Amino acid sequence: MDKSEELELVPPELRQAVEDEHNNPTEVWKSGMGQLVQCSGTPGKKVYVTFYTHLDKKIIELYLEEAYALDQISKVAAKLLPTVEWKVCSGTQYQTDFEFNSSRQVYDSIKTTLIYQFNYLLVRLERLHPIRPFDQEANCNECRQMILGHRFKCTECADFDICQRCEARSIHPEHAMLRIVSKGTTHIPHYITANAPRYVFA
Repeated sequence: MDKSEELELVPPELRQAVEDEHNNPTEVWKSGMGQLVQCSGTPGKKVYVTFYTHLDKKIIELYLEEAYALDQISKVAAKLLPTVEWKVCSGTQYQTDFEFNSSRQVYDSIKTTLIYQFNYLLVRLERLHPIRPFDQEANCNECRQMILGHRFKCTECADFDICQRCEARSIHPEHAMLRIVSKGTTHIPHYITANAPRYVFA
């Protein structure tokens, strides 16, 4: 990662300040800008957090506390995009690595750049909603859990659907899978369901 790539992890309005801090570290530390900040009586890290969705990204400067980091980034995600419930994950706009389940996980995922030496965190936001809440049988054929997020439908089997977690583990690799966001939103070509039993909802 070179200088320009590192600066892409900083909000545009703060990039000059990061450059100045890098070029004149003594002056910055004298002014107190480089110190740890107290949040709710607990030490926190200044972190540039990039929130990715599949369409967009937003970079926010946050002071994350080790004990509350997951709650903090979840609240920011809800404020940034209040119309959708989000699953908070590690990742970028290109891929999801894993879902954050604890503040410790979030804190351990904070990285420091080599050149500018600032902390950053990459957060992928995934929509969290049932694909077919009206259909009690909308369970993953692999893990048997209710499908949340995207549903992956086999293009060859008559009635085989898996959740996005199982799809990420390359379950059912012998057939091509069709990603379905929600009924009525994702158009399914008729030839894919033409031979499926009548009870199979596309």
